Amino acid sequence: MTNEKTKQYSIDRWSAGGVVLRAENNGELRVALCHRKAESLWALPKGTPEDEESVSDTALREVEEETGLRVELGPPIDDTYYSFFRTAGETLGELPIDDDELVRIDKTVHWYLMNYVGGDTSNHDHEYDDVEWLDIDEASQRLTHRNEARVLEKAVAVYEGRTGTDG
Repeated sequence: MTNEKTKQYSIDRWSAGGVVLRAENNGELRVALCHRKAESLWALPKGTPEDEESVSDTALREVEEETGLRVELGPPIDDTYYSFFRTAGETLGELPIDDDELVRIDKTVHWYLMNYVGGDTSNHDHEYDDVEWLDIDEASQRLTHRNEARVLEKAVAVYEGRTGTDG
């Protein structure tokens, strides 16, 4: 078999995450971003569901695990979509193809605004090297994926009351 990227086998998957915002004493708005040094990746916290977990419960758990922060769930902000390839052997579940064949994963990420309640970024899990509070402009520039920068922009607008969450 060849490892050509085809649409013959694709799987729909979802994950959920959040935009954790907090206002400093001087009124400056900051966001918590996750950083993986080896990949030079800056990202909003997100992850995949555990058994029978709802979208909102997944978002809350993943944000708390990946950032070390305690948060409250706010309104949904946006959904983002992307695709990537993995071998069948790297995917979860039985597939009717050889383990070395490529499968396209079509991913939907559900994003929520999150309210910072407490905790410390030094308590983040092993998935990232560090988590930092950054001002919004710097965070927008550092985010690796432009779709996440757009999610951040929408979250700030909702936080500041400039727009609703229905588009």
